[in-house]
Amino acid sequence: MRGGIEARPDNTLLTDRAAKYLEAGPADVVDLIGYICNLPAAPRIVAEHMANAMFAGRTEFGRDTSGKWLLVADAATTSAQHFDASVSMPHVDYPRSAGRAPVDAARKRRTKSAIPPHPPQPLKAVSWVVVDVETTGGRPPDDRITEIAAVVVKNGQIAEVFETLVNPERPIPRFVSQLTNISWEMVKDAPKFSHIAANIMRALEGNVFVAHNAAFDWKFVTHEVSRATGNRLVGQQLCTVKLARCLLPHLARRSLDYLADYYGVEIRGRHRAGGDAIATAHCLIRMLDDAEDRGCSTWEDLDLLLGRRTSKKKKRRRYSALPGPVTRDTTA
Repeated sequence: MRGGIEARPDNTLLTDRAAKYLEAGPADVVDLIGYICNLPAAPRIVAEHMANAMFAGRTEFGRDTSGKWLLVADAATTSAQHFDASVSMPHVDYPRSAGRAPVDAARKRRTKSAIPPHPPQPLKAVSWVVVDVETTGGRPPDDRITEIAAVVVKNGQIAEVFETLVNPERPIPRFVSQLTNISWEMVKDAPKFSHIAANIMRALEGNVFVAHNAAFDWKFVTHEVSRATGNRLVGQQLCTVKLARCLLPHLARRSLDYLADYYGVEIRGRHRAGGDAIATAHCLIRMLDDAEDRGCSTWEDLDLLLGRRTSKKKKRRRYSALPGPVTRDTTA
């Protein structure tokens, strides 16, 4: 799945500098290492070893057919330029230079990379993973996950369900236990997130991340994956709350209860990860059908639909701090 979830090593100062430099276009390895490591005109063999070590496992960096390094817009489908540490690139005798023009100047004469544009992606070809988490609170990394569910949706059907309690390694506040019915007694012998991280990643990888109020679940899952594996999650996300606002503006509210009631979906286990994730998955399937009825046949169409809704939001009125005219009696 193009744009599906994948795990990448955390950014470093050097990879951030490399990304900024490569925004101007493909670069020779000697120039690239010279800029990011302050080593102008480094021996080519040294620059090659440094670049290979720095970019190992980072699919956002790749090389074109001439051997120059570049930013890969979507490494999953540009295998010709996808970096692979096991494959040695052909040696190219580039002229050594004392350095490259400043990045701002280079951007002005940026040339197009050899990566071809991707054709529109049909929604029917997209695979989704609907995630729901229960937590000890709302602020990671201090708060932790107590239960997680991941429901994979393919071809308009639920294909896989993974759910488990998680030992949060800290107490669960009483009011949270009252809401979720998850107590410390239930999770004290449950696996820690680090023990289930591999299973979670198998469910996430290659799929679009979906959740009801996706920002909340994404925030917790990315924090836990980073803590457990040292990697960061990247990829496309879809919030069913935002999608419901676009498709069902007549609903009084877009909570999961209202959405499930509208589509006739039964929630078995409200405020539990499995029950909420499965109900959200069924609502997602119905909303995707509604979106297709409105002419959304590709991911790009759906993205445009969500963008149009965003552009219609009213700007919040900003009041002046200056005194204004008095239009009514304020002394009564």
